[in-house]
Amino acid sequence: MKNIIKLLLVIILAVFVACSNNDDSACTELTWYQDFDEDNLGNPDVSIEACEQPNGYVSNNSDTDDSGCESDQVLDDSRGACNQTLAFTNSYNQTISGTNRIITSNSIPEHLVGTFGMGPGSLNPNAISEQNEIYTITINPTEANVLTALLSTTGIGPNAGPQYSFGVLLNGVELDPVAAEPFPHEGAMSPNVNWEWNLEALNVNLGLDCNSAHVQPTGKYHYHGSPILFLESLNVPTNAMTLIGYAADGFPIYYKYAYSDASNNNSSVIVMSSSYQLKSGNRGGDGVTAPCGDYNGVYSNDYEYVSGLGTLDEANGRTGVTPEYPSGTYYYVITDEYPSIPRFFKGTPSNDFKIGNN
Repeated sequence: MKNIIKLLLVIILAVFVACSNNDDSACTELTWYQDFDEDNLGNPDVSIEACEQPNGYVSNNSDTDDSGCESDQVLDDSRGACNQTLAFTNSYNQTISGTNRIITSNSIPEHLVGTFGMGPGSLNPNAISEQNEIYTITINPTEANVLTALLSTTGIGPNAGPQYSFGVLLNGVELDPVAAEPFPHEGAMSPNVNWEWNLEALNVNLGLDCNSAHVQPTGKYHYHGSPILFLESLNVPTNAMTLIGYAADGFPIYYKYAYSDASNNNSSVIVMSSSYQLKSGNRGGDGVTAPCGDYNGVYSNDYEYVSGLGTLDEANGRTGVTPEYPSGTYYYVITDEYPSIPRFFKGTPSNDFKIGNN
């Protein structure tokens, strides 16, 4: 009798196992994608195979930024009104001494500016004041073997961050495009500072007026982008090249128009174009050591240089003839699109433009 009972138990167990195997074979595994930020959109790069939907996973795989990290930086390319007439008088002088161009300036523009200082409606709390600037720039610039960046993303202390302003315009006001706004936006001296991700002054609210300019704590008014009212004062023609200033390395700076054939001053004049574009996708940071969010121009590093994309090189310049240099020279171009003011020097910059020296 005991043997019969044992046999029945064995048969029942075998049937149960067979049924279980049949259930497994009937299961159709599906691909499920991680939904970390719980928006019902899955990460295409993180998936598992399972018969039933696991917790935290979805069938959709269209979320390319599923880190759960959100950027708190807002794209803002607005500008403040220029409705203030300065009480100061512009002072600008240029002389040639030997092989150097000597420029003296009080950094005061002749055009209208935005509202700055501690009053109501101010774009930033720093009031414009006269400066005493002396710039010594070579008149015989040569191209260096490597580009010099205005922003250093490596180094320690003063060797990291903005290193140079770019140049000075013919009104004596500096071109200083690089902001000192590194991630994680705890101040430039934060131990967690990441200069690889520095806010782009043209695309965030840093209190710029209509000339893409604002004021340093020292009272120096300076441009981060195209100085609209200065350009209007020059009556820049669309059918000729217009010299507007000099870079720290001595090469000339022109506004966006140049010869279609760089070596032919009889060729038509066209609008020069930058070879930078926004990167595609997202930054991929964790929000702690690096920013997340889509590449949208909030950070300078959201852009990439693509050789041949436009008419200008990585330093936003080219080599060719100009009205002032009929035998040819390297020259920079201020463009309406990023980077507007170049972010690299082709030559060797004067230390008079070193950040901290002026």
